[in-house]
Amino acid sequence: MRLGPFIGRLFVIIAILAALYGLGWSLTNIGTIIRVLGIACLAAYLVNPIVNRLQGRGMSRSMAIASVFLGIFSVLAVTIYLVLPVVQAQIAQIGGQLEGFGSSKDEHIARLQVVLEEKLPGDMMKDFDLRASLEQKLETVSKTAISVATALLLTVASNLIYVFLTPMIIFILLQDGPLFHHQLVMAIPNRYFEVIYRLIHRVDEQLGGYIRGVLVVTTCVGTVSTLGLWIVGLKYFFVVGPLMGLLNIIPIFGPMIGMGLAAVVMLFQTGDPGSIGGPVIVGITAQVLDNIAFTPVAVSKSVDLHPLLVLLMTLIGGELFGLVGLLLAVPVTATVKVVWQAIGEARQSKRFAVTSPLT
Repeated sequence: MRLGPFIGRLFVIIAILAALYGLGWSLTNIGTIIRVLGIACLAAYLVNPIVNRLQGRGMSRSMAIASVFLGIFSVLAVTIYLVLPVVQAQIAQIGGQLEGFGSSKDEHIARLQVVLEEKLPGDMMKDFDLRASLEQKLETVSKTAISVATALLLTVASNLIYVFLTPMIIFILLQDGPLFHHQLVMAIPNRYFEVIYRLIHRVDEQLGGYIRGVLVVTTCVGTVSTLGLWIVGLKYFFVVGPLMGLLNIIPIFGPMIGMGLAAVVMLFQTGDPGSIGGPVIVGITAQVLDNIAFTPVAVSKSVDLHPLLVLLMTLIGGELFGLVGLLLAVPVTATVKVVWQAIGEARQSKRFAVTSPLT
């Protein structure tokens, strides 16, 4: 076994983190570094196939990486140049409408109460003060939004250096990626080499396909949602539509949250409860297209999981780890499934012996 180079570097990294902690760094600081490394590793993992393809066509690896970086930055620059003015205009419209709603909120709320009393059956709105309830909710939401925005701005300002360091880390990971992979493979004991190497390949193939498929599905759902909201007359379609695409990453619950958000925005825009049907139809249409076209083509080939298992693991992930658990529930479950299947296949073929440490 050639454990020296790989294990040696691993111990060096652990020693550096331990030394920083001993010098007064908190777990939060180390956690930030780990998150930055995780983002860099994920980005390098996603673009590595493009780099390999360019390298296979005769480019040096450094030139291939530089070409990928140039392409990504060019796309970002063009997108910001074309999209940012539209987003800014729509955010300004949202602010203006909220200001107008605030100046005449009593009139809007009174009209909404009358409409709800007419539309809802029975005495559901009897003795219910919509104005007092909304004011209480709005006050709570405003305080929460201000605290979250303040914390977010402080976090971005304090971690601005990582915005510049992350591309450098990505470049290094892409440049030395083949070396890292070679050292990892060489560290595998000969007894388990074939099984573990095949396992690494299968996990890499499945995770890579899943992540790239999710990005494709997110883009497709966001595009369909944006066009649909524009058709039904939502003024802020260029803000809400992409948000629905991003929320679609969260299995089961994300699409419902996106639909609810679009419906609420439409309700504030028109003041008519019947108008929320348009955004709901758009959300349902996007989900139907996702289930019959986008996901089967882009994702289902890489992750073969029963819907009930996806729902259960999403609930468990969200309960234990919050938003991160919701996002990682499916890929982690798929990875565990691949590992379990590989171990079962190896045992059946009698090429992988599981022995006790005491024997």
